[in-house]
Amino acid sequence: MTVHRILIVSGTHGNEINPIWAVKQFNREENNFKKGIEYQYILGNPIAYKKGCRYIDVDLNRSFKGSDNYHQHNKNVYEINRANFLVDQFGINGPQPCQIAIDLHTTTANMGTSIVMYGRRYKDFCLAALLQNKFGLPIYLHEKDKDQAGFLVEAWPCGLVIEIGAVAQNFYDPKIIDRFLIIIGSLREEIDKLKKNLIELPRELIVHVHQGSIDYPRDEKGDIDGIIHPERINQDWKMIKNGDPLFLDSQGIVHNYAGQLMWPVFIGEVAYKEKKIAMSYTKKEVINSINEWVQDFESL
Repeated sequence: MTVHRILIVSGTHGNEINPIWAVKQFNREENNFKKGIEYQYILGNPIAYKKGCRYIDVDLNRSFKGSDNYHQHNKNVYEINRANFLVDQFGINGPQPCQIAIDLHTTTANMGTSIVMYGRRYKDFCLAALLQNKFGLPIYLHEKDKDQAGFLVEAWPCGLVIEIGAVAQNFYDPKIIDRFLIIIGSLREEIDKLKKNLIELPRELIVHVHQGSIDYPRDEKGDIDGIIHPERINQDWKMIKNGDPLFLDSQGIVHNYAGQLMWPVFIGEVAYKEKKIAMSYTKKEVINSINEWVQDFESL
């Protein structure tokens, strides 16, 4: 295995400040290069961070799209240019190439500490398996959503999002910061054990596979006309079944879920209101580990 550099990105969304503080605290000389693996730190969206907002023009974490035509038509958009800079500088062909990208995020939803994957790359499965095996973290496998694409970690050969919540935007929470420090500190240790054949992947992964998203109830003007039902709020990762309450509208009417068994995530995430998402639905899937995950990871 020839993993040399891991890109640690914080502040991809400028109002998610806890990972920025965690990286600042962790970024000491003794932590930068150990076990033959270097950490490269970058603040994803510095202007949005300075202004205390999620983004300036568009969501940076939807701006890593590979089409030259896409980049050409959006050349005056700050986040598009920022995404291009990050890939040009730290991408696998850049002057400071990183083989792995870890994108640190917080959420206002009650997601706990979790992993987000995009697609089914073997390298990602290997890294997610290491972290799930060590910490028992739930995994949200986000795939097959044509309305959401261009995520940062997809621009690197291997990459995961670490998502921690619930915490308000622009609010420092020491417990959240400590969780990030634990993950960052353990990541390199786990990879080093894998390099030395001192660790075996678990026999299987449990993942929550994205199935779709649902919007809030809205009135005839398109304004939100319902809140998350009291029985549903803060119940991320917990199963819902046909007939369970989802929303309570302004008339006091309960809107119930209609469908097969699902596990909702990102319930009531504040930043997703503009995307018309009140929550996303997932199905549980058990995926058996295979040797090819490790072999593909070793090719980095």
